[in-house]
Amino acid sequence: MFKFRLIVALMLGAALAMSVMPADAARNKKEEKSQVSKSGREDKKPISSKKFVKSYGHIADKYESDDYDGAMEGLDKLDSPKLSPYERAKVAQMRGFIYYNQDQVPEAIEQFKLALATDALPNAEHFQLKLTMAELYHINDQLTESAAVFDDWTKDAETITGRNWALQAKNYFDQDDYEQALVYLDKAFATGDKPERSWQQMKANALLSLERTDEAIAFGREVLAQAPDDPEFVNFLTALLLDADKPQDAVTILEDLRAQGKLGKENLYVNLYAAYRDLERPKDAAATMSAGLSSGVVKETKDRYLQVGEAYYDAESLPEALAGFRRAAELSDADGTADLYVGQVLLDQEKPKEAREAFTAAIQKGNLRQPGNAYYQLGIAELDSDNEAAAIAAFKKAQGYPESNKNATQALKSLGR
Repeated sequence: MFKFRLIVALMLGAALAMSVMPADAARNKKEEKSQVSKSGREDKKPISSKKFVKSYGHIADKYESDDYDGAMEGLDKLDSPKLSPYERAKVAQMRGFIYYNQDQVPEAIEQFKLALATDALPNAEHFQLKLTMAELYHINDQLTESAAVFDDWTKDAETITGRNWALQAKNYFDQDDYEQALVYLDKAFATGDKPERSWQQMKANALLSLERTDEAIAFGREVLAQAPDDPEFVNFLTALLLDADKPQDAVTILEDLRAQGKLGKENLYVNLYAAYRDLERPKDAAATMSAGLSSGVVKETKDRYLQVGEAYYDAESLPEALAGFRRAAELSDADGTADLYVGQVLLDQEKPKEAREAFTAAIQKGNLRQPGNAYYQLGIAELDSDNEAAAIAAFKKAQGYPESNKNATQALKSLGR
């Protein structure tokens, strides 16, 4: 949250200094025609006393030095029913800035409403405060109010930036009104201001939410063409392609980036892994994730090594699958899932004695989605290791779980139990 620093210039600038000139000097000054805004509001002359200006200047100094308590105390002393409308507006405005910088957004909004209600601020401040109100309403999730104040502000705004239009777009986007969001996003892009990543992602997401997937992807490609090395948008676009069931397109983009040595973010490896899985190329998926782990770009976690193991297993590369699952097991002290998979691979490799150790570890670690299956497979491993008594004990345990009751009961019957 940034700090407002405009009040000192607004309060102590030339306009205010002129407002406290001696009466004779003011009368002798040639009158200028009041500026009228586009909506017809006449510019207001700041009317303030020298005493107020001096006191307010001291308060502004406290504000600028982040002494918010001191500034607020000064405002409380300065406030009075005798203040001019302009002075009341400045007090409320300053209070609003202080509340904002103390993360008290609702209180800031109320003070800014009071400042605007005086209708005493010069046009520049009056209209800027309206825009600030729109921003604060948005921050406070008062989206309808934000949109209304923004529309009111545009009636007099001399310049509307891309960021301004994007604020209104976000008001509608957050209310799931994606059509209106697109209207204002197009206005943001039309300003010629450098597009921000948030605008681009909002537009693509709005199109996607309206099931205009091809348009979303086409727009994403346009953005990527302008910034082909931007990992954030590459991640966004390739995730979009995966959601749209276009994994080959995602692979093309990501492999091109990898060929340039620019696949430098974990989420890009994750997307490439997912794309290969969607294409039913598990060995390529496993090799991709393994490369990410080896390079250090992908953080070593249980889940990442599980992905490696699962992909190699689906590719029928059992030694590599076993290595992946074993590494995952080493990284998970309180979850036996990886140990369970280790045991399954060892059974496939006809190594029941090693498998029973893995199944035992899985049961001891716990946190299994289907613990009954672990007991059942332990029974199989014990049986294949010629430990019938241990197998029977494991099958009886497995009978106590719905997912394994049927198989365990059949196994026991086959053993005459």
